Amino acid sequence: MKLSVSILLVLAAVVIVECSHTFMGTSVQRPLVYHHNAQYSSKVFRKRIENLYYAMPAVPSNFGRVIQGILAFDLTFSGASANVTQGGIGYNFVNLRMKSDRGAKTNFDVYIYA
Repeated sequence: MKLSVSILLVLAAVVIVECSHTFMGTSVQRPLVYHHNAQYSSKVFRKRIENLYYAMPAVPSNFGRVIQGILAFDLTFSGASANVTQGGIGYNFVNLRMKSDRGAKTNFDVYIYA
């Protein structure tokens, strides 16, 4: 009896945790250099694909700094996804590809740390 209850709780936790947030690198003790709420409307019967490009400004205070963390939160809590296609951790630029569910809007809260 206890074994079946334990298995049921583990399965429930897996179902609850399954989401499409993207976490790369670290944000601990790192300054936030970019924040953006990427909202795009839905397309009927199609998946919406958008790219977000960020490059660190070329100023003397950013010399030698690279991206240390990328967080992309899916605010629609759907099957949307966010993937890094260029740059990212260890680079001074990033291209983030965001894809929505079929017929759903895209709404990501993006944080970039250096």
